[in-house]
Amino acid sequence: MTRPERREIAVSVIIPARNEEQFLSECLESLCRLDFPRESLEVILVDNGSTDRTLEIATEFKSSLDLRIVQKAGVPISALRNLGAAAARGDVFAFLDADCRVPRGWLGDATALLRTQGVGVIGAEPLLPENVTWVSRAWLGRRPVEKRGEVTYVGTANFIVSRENFLRVGGFDESLETNEDCEFCHRIRAAGLSVLAFPQIAIVHLRVPRTLADFYRKQKWHGTHVFKVFLREISALANARAVFFALYTLLCLAGIVAGSIFALAVHRYGPLAAAVAAMLLPPVALAAQAAVARKSWPDWAPLTLLYLTYGFARAVCILNVRAWLSGVRPAPGATGTRNSARAQTPAP
Repeated sequence: MTRPERREIAVSVIIPARNEEQFLSECLESLCRLDFPRESLEVILVDNGSTDRTLEIATEFKSSLDLRIVQKAGVPISALRNLGAAAARGDVFAFLDADCRVPRGWLGDATALLRTQGVGVIGAEPLLPENVTWVSRAWLGRRPVEKRGEVTYVGTANFIVSRENFLRVGGFDESLETNEDCEFCHRIRAAGLSVLAFPQIAIVHLRVPRTLADFYRKQKWHGTHVFKVFLREISALANARAVFFALYTLLCLAGIVAGSIFALAVHRYGPLAAAVAAMLLPPVALAAQAAVARKSWPDWAPLTLLYLTYGFARAVCILNVRAWLSGVRPAPGATGTRNSARAQTPAP
């Protein structure tokens, strides 16, 4: 990855986007309000073939921000982020989603925290926007507080890493459509660096699930390549909890189908009841554990339903054999590989 000539930029904010006209303006406006030296900041919008007003909106902010637009259609979001990194001039890469709003102190706090010895990646669970429904309030409401300190991964909606460490592990894996954040953090930790979550740099995620159907679709999409990453190095147990939960749910669903057939054939319902009880047990227990930790028992019922829906969504991902078998290979090593999208470095 060739570094462009200008070196005074401290932070490059890299935003992948595709048809983000609904939220992009609020995202960029929040960057304009940052309490951070303007001359030390650049913004790179990496567009994946938008057909709405995304590019028009971005262009309107060029007078307020040092903003450049990079375009590459038809590639996964991991490739968009690598393209942004290839064009970046900063010593720090701050990956941000286009549907997020940042607080004024976001980059000042983040760059200070990133200088801590041995830190590889920092981020935070997102805060909720105004007027959310019970779905997001129950699932995400307490996460920024609950998830702090050393963690296995942070999400790429708010993902901050030095240029040096990004290059050290080879960037994001472009063979992954989802779960690229977890896979990247696995390589960071394998390199002896830590991944840390700091609630004080939490951003607001403007697009959150509002219905149970929205939640199911989001979890199904997020789970697309979770099993694929797990299979690459099973001994590392990357995504182990999510994978085992999905496999357990799938086994219970098979038991429910078999129990239903048995009940219809001989009018005995014991096996069916046992399978249903087995499937309900983990969601009930996980929801109770979360409710106790939060000291909020009203969260128990909605969390039980959400954990059950999560299990269904991730079980469907396990059945998508084509997704998790496609291109299963070792993750890129410390030197990385320059995929076709990553190698294209647009002019500043």
